[in-house]
Amino acid sequence: MGQHRDEERLRGVSRGPVIAAVSVLVVILAIVGWFQLRDRISDQGVAAAQTCVEGEVVLDIAADPDVAATVRAVADRYNATAPVVRDHCVRVAVAEAPSDAVVTGLSQPDLSEWTGPVSAPALWVPQSSMAITRLAHPEVVSGVPKSVAYSPVVLAVPDALRDGLTRARIGWQDLPRLQGDPKSLPELGLPGWGGLKLALAPAWESSALTGDSVAAAVAGAGTGPVTADQAQSPAVTSALATLARGSRVLGDLPPTAADGLTALAAQTDLAGGQFHAVPVTQQQLDALGATDISGYAPAGAAPVADHPAVVVAAPWVDETRSRAAAQFAEYLRAPEQYDIVTGAGFTTTAPGGTLVPSDPATAAAMLAPITATAATRSTTVLLDVSASMTQTDGGATKLANVTGSLAEQIDAAPDESEVGLWLYSRGLDGNRPYRVAVATGPLSENRDDLERALGSVRAGTATSTYTSVITAYDTAVSEYSDGRTNSVLLVTDGPNDDTSITSAQFLRAVSEASDPGRPVQIDVIAVGENSDAATLQKLADQTGGTMRTVPDSSGPDFAQALQSTLG
Repeated sequence: MGQHRDEERLRGVSRGPVIAAVSVLVVILAIVGWFQLRDRISDQGVAAAQTCVEGEVVLDIAADPDVAATVRAVADRYNATAPVVRDHCVRVAVAEAPSDAVVTGLSQPDLSEWTGPVSAPALWVPQSSMAITRLAHPEVVSGVPKSVAYSPVVLAVPDALRDGLTRARIGWQDLPRLQGDPKSLPELGLPGWGGLKLALAPAWESSALTGDSVAAAVAGAGTGPVTADQAQSPAVTSALATLARGSRVLGDLPPTAADGLTALAAQTDLAGGQFHAVPVTQQQLDALGATDISGYAPAGAAPVADHPAVVVAAPWVDETRSRAAAQFAEYLRAPEQYDIVTGAGFTTTAPGGTLVPSDPATAAAMLAPITATAATRSTTVLLDVSASMTQTDGGATKLANVTGSLAEQIDAAPDESEVGLWLYSRGLDGNRPYRVAVATGPLSENRDDLERALGSVRAGTATSTYTSVITAYDTAVSEYSDGRTNSVLLVTDGPNDDTSITSAQFLRAVSEASDPGRPVQIDVIAVGENSDAATLQKLADQTGGTMRTVPDSSGPDFAQALQSTLG
């Protein structure tokens, strides 16, 4: 008979699954812990950075006044993000500084210290890329500057002048002619306005931009860039010199183009005011909001103020500031800032049909007449009064046209200029073929004498150009006026009639009379065809002067040539 157990044997549980489950749980907890630790470490790193373990650094920015408020608004937004660069908390500070002043500061011979008008900048935002071409030390520019805001340059003019320019479809290439001809604006339906008074102060960035577009239009360069050969052509150099000299006779101009715009709007005598036109950006004009001043955009490729962000490479810019400057420049150009840029009246892309700037070397050489400080002149005018000058030219005699234009140019010239008048034709003064009508001296003293002399000129007989030029040149050298551009201005309509001296003897005599320590240039204006043109060209070349041939004495070309050489 079988035996039953009074205890029930407990059934055992396998240990394998339990160990596996525990292992999985441990792994999961380890992973979770690792992520928490990583996040904690990351947070601690961010917190450490935000505590500025290396302290605060100020990023100083110099911005042209027309864009400074815009850059400052973006800087405020940037500062609110608490930016950190290389464990430094960065604070952006924006100061207004005219582009010309910063160019001067960055062009000092010794850049070990900053000598500019504001705190030493690590980032510079000039009005245009043209400013960069004027730097004496191109190496102070780090990387390739990129533009942050655009505005085309226009001529701010009274409404009446805008209407006249519009009717005549005036282009950039026409401005030198209007500036150089004292009668140009009445021909546009503006009686009593005289010649164009376009203000182009050397310190204004817009002056250089205007010159660039004029050069491109005169050279036929389209949208550019203007080449070195085009910039050095007689047509371009003459045009720019005419613009510059026409502006210099306007007297002292306001320190900035924006100030000039304000002064233009305040003038009550539109025709007889100090100036008629001021080159400014469209943004500046719109910001002024004047009701009787408009912008005129001459036909042709327009200059544009493109406001590049320039990272400065100078001794006062350390690695942290350089990186901060580059970082802020990118922030400034980001689409998120477009609302500030466009809200201030700028565009974020270049307008169509704008001029491509020339390379730095070409731009510097081409714009020297515009941006250079005016040099006063001492000029002896040697005027041909031979019988051929009695021929009719445009309704009056050549002599009447020439003396009338001379009187107008002398009347517009500044008092500090020195001008004299010699007349030449055979037998004018005994056996001498010339006569000193007014000795060369300051216009403040002899302006009335010159006016009377020009009003009483009478024609002679044959010309004795060579003998008269030699004597006038020798006198100018011996009576050299220090600190001025000394010149003899020969105005003639015909060749030399005196056969007692050859062309070679003439050129040699002038060369022998020259003195390197007292340089006197001979400028020639030839009216109409001249069989002696080759000799006169050599004369101008060997003395460092210019020769201009104009078709007649009554047109604007003659007035422009006069201003280019007499201004």
